[in-house]
Amino acid sequence: MFTLEALQANDGDCLLLHYGSGQARQLILIDGGPTGIYKSILKTRLDQLRGTGTLDLRLAIVSHIDLDHITGILDLFKNLCELKDSGKPQPYRIHSLWHNSFEKLAGVTKAAVESKAIGAAVGGSSIRLAGLSDKVKAVVASVKQGNDLRNYAIKLGNVKLNDETKGELVCAPEEGRMTIPIDADAGLTFTILGPRQAELNDLENEWEKSKAQAKPKATPQAIAADYLNRTVPNLSSIVILAELKAGKSKPKQMLLTGDAGGDFILKGLESAGLLKKGAIHVDLLKVQHHGSRHSIKQDFFEKVTADSYAISGDGKHGNPNIEVLEWLSAARSGEKYDAYLTNRKLKENLTKPLDAFLKAEAKSEHGHKYHFRDEKALSISVEV
Repeated sequence: MFTLEALQANDGDCLLLHYGSGQARQLILIDGGPTGIYKSILKTRLDQLRGTGTLDLRLAIVSHIDLDHITGILDLFKNLCELKDSGKPQPYRIHSLWHNSFEKLAGVTKAAVESKAIGAAVGGSSIRLAGLSDKVKAVVASVKQGNDLRNYAIKLGNVKLNDETKGELVCAPEEGRMTIPIDADAGLTFTILGPRQAELNDLENEWEKSKAQAKPKATPQAIAADYLNRTVPNLSSIVILAELKAGKSKPKQMLLTGDAGGDFILKGLESAGLLKKGAIHVDLLKVQHHGSRHSIKQDFFEKVTADSYAISGDGKHGNPNIEVLEWLSAARSGEKYDAYLTNRKLKENLTKPLDAFLKAEAKSEHGHKYHFRDEKALSISVEV
């Protein structure tokens, strides 16, 4: 079994990776979606899977600290800490947490030191948000949530932080390939493609550039927010090539991308020596950044092809973008693929454009199949 289950996470990501067979089936949680998803969706699904016992999660991964990815994981860890404090049994046992906190990522650079609000968030101090723009508030909240998550994990005591990388950042080396054995018995390995160390080394220069290009009246908080909003999604998303080897059959591969930009993903694949003639084919691609047109171009879909594509998004912020679906279709014209989406009805007036796109696809691209989560279901699954 090698299945990616995409839970209904509104505008975020909340993924369950199932692998193994029979009694040896294992589970990995990747991101937890935005506010409300843990209580309404993720907890319900985890409880379904555990039955009356304790559910083992081999690993929980926060791809990056954006609110639509980390909040559900934070709520999960907070819930486990509350149960521990009250002496109640733990419904889930999480063996390891992959979480690149902001302090580790930027080394508490000038972005944290010079921005009072973000510096306070990193230090765990109380923060006054009055007067700050929504953009700054979002960044401060994300940094604080990352800090809180680390503290909850430490409080639980039995969760190892970035254990597979000896407590250091989960990131790709400047050169070569880093493949981590996740479950030797099952044959599961993760090759880390991002963030790349070479890119993280440029964070300080990016911060200086943000200051130099800032408007004269820009506050340190606004400058830092601009810096973080540009680098956190593009540089710090943990990008993984998950590979399951079973016997003599060809290994199955899933490319799990977080919100990383297509150019960074391609650099990671190239650096790891995984591109052949500039391209790679995998069994499943989790389309990055909820199908945002700001993170993907058509040439990415031409260079990274898959049998199946998974897209999580409900139309908020225009994601998944219809143009992205058109780019995917054009890149794979005349070929076969299956696309799995968490939402059929989309916000921001995207449902009608989606209807028109699907009608055109049904007419001209018979090999392109689209699957949507049933509105009453918690998730949609893709088995490779």
